[in-house]
Amino acid sequence: MRVISGIYKGFNLKSPKAKNSRPTDNKVKEAIFTILYPYKESFTALDLFACTGQMGIEFLSHGASFVVFGELNRSNYQILKENLEKISNKKNETIKGDFRKTLEICRDKSYKFDYIFLDPPYKEDYLKISLELILNYHLLKNNGIIISESDRNLDFSDMDYLRLIKEKKYGRKIVKFYCYESDISR
Repeated sequence: MRVISGIYKGFNLKSPKAKNSRPTDNKVKEAIFTILYPYKESFTALDLFACTGQMGIEFLSHGASFVVFGELNRSNYQILKENLEKISNKKNETIKGDFRKTLEICRDKSYKFDYIFLDPPYKEDYLKISLELILNYHLLKNNGIIISESDRNLDFSDMDYLRLIKEKKYGRKIVKFYCYESDISR
C-alpha cells in the first residue's frame, strides 16, 4: 500500500497481515480523489472504519486541515498509529473503538466534516447504521460529501438530506458519493 498523490505521494504504508483486511485498491483511491477534486478550502475529513488509515492519510496528503481516524481492531489501530508517525502529520486524531463510539466522540466534540469515508465490514449492516448516526449527530457540513465503499448496491435514497451524486463500480465494489444538503425539501 502506498499514498497515491499529494504531498505524501509514494510513501509506503504498513498494511495488516490478516487476510480478512480489504484495503482500498490504488486504482479506486485515485478515482475517488479525482472525483473529489477540487477540494474544499481548509477541509476536514473522517475515516470511520480506518483500518490502517490509508484513506485518511490520502486526505492529509491532499491538504486536509484535520482528519479523525476511527478503528476498533487493536492490531490495525497500532498499524494506523505507525503509519501516521511515518508521515509526521499532527493534524489528526485517532479514536480506538467501534464506529458508534467514534461517532459519539465526534458529536460530543462538535466536529463537522467536509468528507466522510465509510468502508465498513461488508457482512454487517454498518453502512446504513453509520449513515443514520452521522445524520442524527449532524456531523457533516452543509454540502459535505460521504464516500461509501461496499460490495453490493445499497440504496439510501430514502434518507433525508442525502443526495446521490456519483456512483462507480470496480468489479464487485461499488463506490457512492452522497452530498449532504440540509435544505432539501421533503
